[in-house]
Amino acid sequence: MKKIFICEYVTGGGYINNKVPKELFLQARMIVKSLLMDFNKIDNLKIIYAWDYRFKKKIKKIKNTECIIIKEKPFSLWKKIINSVNFYLPIAPETNSQLINLIKLNTKKKKTLSNSIDAIKKTSSKFKTYNFFKKNSIPTIKTFNNLKKLNFKKNNQWIIKPDDGAGSEKNLIIDNKNFKKFTNYKKKYIVQPFIKAENYSVNILPSYNEKIINFNKQRIFCKNKKIIFAGTKFIKKIPFEKEIKKNIDIIIKNLPGLKSFFGIDLIITKKKFFFIEINPRITTSYKNMEKNLKINIAKKILKNYN
Repeated sequence: MKKIFICEYVTGGGYINNKVPKELFLQARMIVKSLLMDFNKIDNLKIIYAWDYRFKKKIKKIKNTECIIIKEKPFSLWKKIINSVNFYLPIAPETNSQLINLIKLNTKKKKTLSNSIDAIKKTSSKFKTYNFFKKNSIPTIKTFNNLKKLNFKKNNQWIIKPDDGAGSEKNLIIDNKNFKKFTNYKKKYIVQPFIKAENYSVNILPSYNEKIINFNKQRIFCKNKKIIFAGTKFIKKIPFEKEIKKNIDIIIKNLPGLKSFFGIDLIITKKKFFFIEINPRITTSYKNMEKNLKINIAKKILKNYN
């Protein structure tokens, strides 16, 4: 029987010496639970995953799975587990190179079910992603990493985001009057004009026959100037679908390191669509994917490495 180690950073001990925000934990737990259920349906495969001992609500026991409890800094133990399995699935936010560092733990060249480090480096930066979109004529929103280039006469509201942020972490909507309060933002950040639109995401697996797995409607709202991500809803159709698919083909062609599961965020108005960012990893919208599509995507991902 072959073995796979699913190493999810948030639930698996990556924050062992830090408090984990509740929403972040809940999103990560949903991903892990769905992956365990899906990989468990693959014959002759044992699943190993790590779990932060502080989280009392463990995932219900599933056959052919082993839970390793993490009580201290996990990197040496993670590495030991990686060396003992056939497949390794690292999942982490791109923030502070967490995803890249997780991939680099695989020093024995086990089969890592992830996108290439080069592709992750290019897509982890929102400003680099913007430049990639622009270079390849993919519709996107004007993006700045320098406040001096902003034209306050053209726009009254702006979105400010950490350049390597994941989800809606520390994303803010700022108007011109209050902008000066945020000029000392400590992290690298990007700024975009605020556009009123609907939020969508796309899940993609380049080795999958259709490449695009599914579309989602994102639940996003603003509270006290903070942008809150409240999950996704599976949808069958998306506006401008034909044009969006053409642009996704361009992305896959020009970023060949995106070889495993990844997501794309978009916004759509009545007349236009804009590509916002690329998430080079399994995202929250993986939840209930098999239930909605009647397809085991975990099996499709693993098939790419057999």
